[in-house]
Amino acid sequence: MEDVSNISSEEELLHLRNEGKISEGQYQDLLAAMRKSVPSDGSAKAPPEPEFRAFRKRVLIGGMIICWIGLPAGFILDLPLVWALSIVGLFVAAIKMRLLNR
Repeated sequence: MEDVSNISSEEELLHLRNEGKISEGQYQDLLAAMRKSVPSDGSAKAPPEPEFRAFRKRVLIGGMIICWIGLPAGFILDLPLVWALSIVGLFVAAIKMRLLNR
């Protein structure tokens, strides 16, 4: 079923075409634009591109690997800042990975 506002808009568009204010091509273009379906949730945001999503995943996995290497290296070399940042990096990367996979 068509919405009442769409019907009145189509009638108005037809009236403009009949009066000669718009051409037939413009009428067809505007009619096609009006009939396009709009997402019901109101968001017209497209999902991220697959190659960009894969790139983000590779960067996160690389960061996690570096954190896993930094954790024992920080303990062995007695560098508390290194192992503390490694632990924080692992948590942050895990949270971001979970958000990315949603």
